[in-house]
Amino acid sequence: MKFSIVVPAYNEETLLPACLDSLLAQTFDGELEIIVVDNASTDRTGEIARSRGVTVVAETRRGYSLALARGYTSATGDIVASTDADTVVPVDWAARIARAYEENPDVVAVGGEIVFCDPTPWARVFTQGLLPTLNRVDRGNPKGPHLWGANFSVRRSVLVSAGGWNVDMNLQTDTELSERLRRFGRVVLLEDLPVYTSSRRWNKSLLWNLFLYASNFAALEIWRRPLWRSFPDIRESVGEIAAGRAARRGISRQQTWRPVQAWSFAAALSVVVCVGLYDMASPWSAAFGKTRWSGPPGERVVALTFDDGPEEPYTSEVLDILRREHVEATFFLIGDRVERDPATAARIVREGNAVGNHSDSHPFALALEAEGDQRREIDQAECAIHAATGVYPHIFRPPQGLRSPWLMQVTEKDSLETVTWDDDADDWEALTASQLESRIIAKAHPGAIILLHDGLNLDWHADRSVVVKALPSIIEHLRREGYRFVTVPELLHTQPGLSGWERIAAGG
Repeated sequence: MKFSIVVPAYNEETLLPACLDSLLAQTFDGELEIIVVDNASTDRTGEIARSRGVTVVAETRRGYSLALARGYTSATGDIVASTDADTVVPVDWAARIARAYEENPDVVAVGGEIVFCDPTPWARVFTQGLLPTLNRVDRGNPKGPHLWGANFSVRRSVLVSAGGWNVDMNLQTDTELSERLRRFGRVVLLEDLPVYTSSRRWNKSLLWNLFLYASNFAALEIWRRPLWRSFPDIRESVGEIAAGRAARRGISRQQTWRPVQAWSFAAALSVVVCVGLYDMASPWSAAFGKTRWSGPPGERVVALTFDDGPEEPYTSEVLDILRREHVEATFFLIGDRVERDPATAARIVREGNAVGNHSDSHPFALALEAEGDQRREIDQAECAIHAATGVYPHIFRPPQGLRSPWLMQVTEKDSLETVTWDDDADDWEALTASQLESRIIAKAHPGAIILLHDGLNLDWHADRSVVVKALPSIIEHLRREGYRFVTVPELLHTQPGLSGWERIAAGG
C-alpha cells in the first residue's frame, strides 16, 4: 500500500519544520509520499520544505481548500492523508491509519483526535471543556463522525468518486467532505490516535472564531451550505510562541480552572451562542426587531413567495402558471439580477404581483456586515427594482432569512418591513415535484407565507424546474382545501410598494 500525506502551507516557516520532522520519522513500512503545497507563501515555507527532501507543489491561488485539492490531485498513494503545517503527528500515525483500511474494506475515510497545545486559560475552557463535549455528541451521530482536516485520510479512488474537495469553501470544508464520503462507506474516527496542533486560533481570537465555526456548522446542517466561506489567517513568530508559553506557565502557577468553573463557563457560553444563532436564523424570531412570518390566522388565505429571481426561464414559467391560474404572488428580487433582466422584473409587476427587496448581491452574511455595507446592498437593490418596475418595494427579505440588531435598524430607518416565512420546503435540495408539493401542503395553514425559489442566490445555472413542475399541483391542492392566494402586502395589510411620485409625496 502506498501512503501519501498532503500538508497545505501558507507562510508557515515557523511551525512547518516540526511538522515535517514528525512526518519524516514515521514507522510506516510501505511507500510513503510527503507533499507540501506552498499556498502562495511570501516567506521561506517552500524553501524549508524542499530542504527536508519532500515534494513541493505550488498553488498560487490563496485558499485552504484549493491547496488541499492541489495536493490530493498530485498525490499518487492508495490512501491520501492530510495534516496542517502547525501540527505534529505521532510516529505511528500513518501505520495506524493504513491498518484501519486494511482491516476494514468498507471503511472509506479515517481520522483521529485533535489535541490543542499551549492554550491560554480562556482558550483552555473551550479546547478542554466545551469542545470534547461537542465531539462526543458528534460521534454519537449514527451517520458517522465529522473528521478534522488536520487528522484526515481517505481512499483516493473514493475521493475521486465523491467529487474531491469543495474549493468554494475553506471553513469546515473537511466537515462538508466527511458528509459526502458517508455515501460511499464508513467514516471512522480513531479516538486513540491524536495529532498535536497549535492553539493560536483560539488564543488570539477565541470568541470570533468560536462564532464563525459554530454558526457555519449550523448553516451546513440546516441549509446544506456554508454561512462563511473562509477563516482568518493567524500566524505567530518564534518569539511570540515562546513568550506566550512563558506567560501561560506563569499564569498556571497562580491560577488554574477548576472543573466546575470550566464547565459552568462552557455551558453559559454555549447557551448564549445557541440563543443568538436561533434568534438570527429562525424565521419566526422577532428578538432583533419586528419580523413578519405569517398573516392573521383566521381567514383561509396564503401567500406564495419566490426568492432570488428573476432567473430565466424559470421566472417566466412561474409567471405563466400564475397568470393561467389567476393567482398573484410576491417576488423578492435580487438587485443584480434585476439589472441584468429588467424586462422580466417589469412583467412581474405588470401582471399584478408584488415585489420585495432581497438585497443587491445576496451576500450570505449580510446580517453581520457593517451597517454601511448593509445599507448599500439594500439601496442598490431598491434603485434597480424601481428602475425596472417603477415601484419602490416596501418589504424586505434578508438573504437566508438571517437578521441582526443592526440590520433590523437599517431596514426600520428605510421604512422596510422585514418578512420571512413559515412554510418552507427546502426546495434547493434534490426533490421531486411530488415531494416538494407534499412538504408545502403539510405545513400550510391560514395566513401561511410559503417560500419557494425561482432562482438560487446568484447561481445563473441553477435548475429550478422542480418548482415549476410542482407549482400547479400546489395551487390546485390548496384551492381544494379552501385556500385563497394573496400577495404578502395583502396578507399583512401593508403597502404593496410606492411609485416614485408616491414616495416623494410621503416624504421618502
